[in-house]
Amino acid sequence: MAIVIGIGIFNLYHAVIGWTLADASAYWNAAWRIREGVPLYPPLTNLEASDVYRYAPWFAWATVPFTQLPQAVAGALWSIILVLASLAALLPLIRERAWLLVALFGPILIGISANGNVQALLIAVLVHGVERRSGPIWIALAASLKVFPVLLALTYAGRGEWRRFAFAIVLTGILWLPSLLYDLRYYPSNPGRVGALFELPVLYVPVVITALAATLVLAQTRLAWLSASTSLALALPRLFVYDCTYLMVGLNHVLRGASESGSEPAALPESLAVSGAVQPWRAAWSSDPAPSRQAKMPSRSR
Repeated sequence: MAIVIGIGIFNLYHAVIGWTLADASAYWNAAWRIREGVPLYPPLTNLEASDVYRYAPWFAWATVPFTQLPQAVAGALWSIILVLASLAALLPLIRERAWLLVALFGPILIGISANGNVQALLIAVLVHGVERRSGPIWIALAASLKVFPVLLALTYAGRGEWRRFAFAIVLTGILWLPSLLYDLRYYPSNPGRVGALFELPVLYVPVVITALAATLVLAQTRLAWLSASTSLALALPRLFVYDCTYLMVGLNHVLRGASESGSEPAALPESLAVSGAVQPWRAAWSSDPAPSRQAKMPSRSR
């Protein structure tokens, strides 16, 4: 609990004193390059710079209207969008009264939103979208921004939902396809110096393969999305603290599945009973496997 509180205070403090929107400069500058007709992926002098654009072209195109506004106004609008997206991503955890998780992920989302990074918006659409009929669309949109969310589509494959799986893969490719219209010689494919398991290939390959296999095996259980989001995080070649928010996609469905199943939880130590925050976890990790989504969970149209 003390660690969670410490992480929260740290992120909120830095958000308050440094709401810089530094990462948003990558989107803003890319949009200006679109307007000016100069290369979208220019030569780079610093791979670690905040203004490095690593995304599919459509996101730069979508940012062009923001460049018609004063930069301060555009920044304020983008900040509002990211804060609202952070709240939307947290809403399922709030509904389940998983306050410890809210205290962990909330400040992290606000902290990265202070940098202007699209992460909060990406997490919000995945948390609310992956189980919808439109789920493959949201996965593809996320993968067109940060590539590795495409691994979430393995859950569909593990369930035998091959059309949904194929649609997510094909749409991801379509969204990236316009990048071929641009000079890709300087596209930032090098992950830089950001530490991750990727730097240790002897561990990275077997760990990621094992995680992906587990995702396929667990696809019919309530742990499906948690396994998939964990695989996503492990596979990232660039790992930041805020990447732990991908786990929210899985935790949301674990908690909701526990509430809907009504499983009798096993006893936990009294010291772990923190304002009801762990109550949903007790059912989530009970021995009874969750029924398949097709049998028990009606699909929700968007």
